[in-house]
Amino acid sequence: MALSEKSWALFLVFVAAVCIELYEAHDVPGRCMCHRKIKFIKGNFSDFQVLERRPGCDSIELTVTMSNPDNSTVKICMDTEGKLAKAFLRCWERINKDKSRKMECIDRKRKSETK
Repeated sequence: MALSEKSWALFLVFVAAVCIELYEAHDVPGRCMCHRKIKFIKGNFSDFQVLERRPGCDSIELTVTMSNPDNSTVKICMDTEGKLAKAFLRCWERINKDKSRKMECIDRKRKSETK
């Protein structure tokens, strides 16, 4: 059973559309998540995540979760060259990348703000 020219053309358009969607997807493993980065953020941090270098993304990425007064949260990408991000990354290394100890880094940041 051979496909007609119209069927082939339709098939190629479909494959092209799927490829474009996959290329533009933000959650494709191996691609950098942070496109816009902020150097300094002041506020109430509730969590952070360090994404190590990986295939498709040659930089370390740091996302912080901020708690707003209305109890909503927002994730923000930080520029790892900034002073605050470097402090988070040093703390992350100091706790040996133990996710259960992340609050130590957040508490350290809060203490430094009150001084």
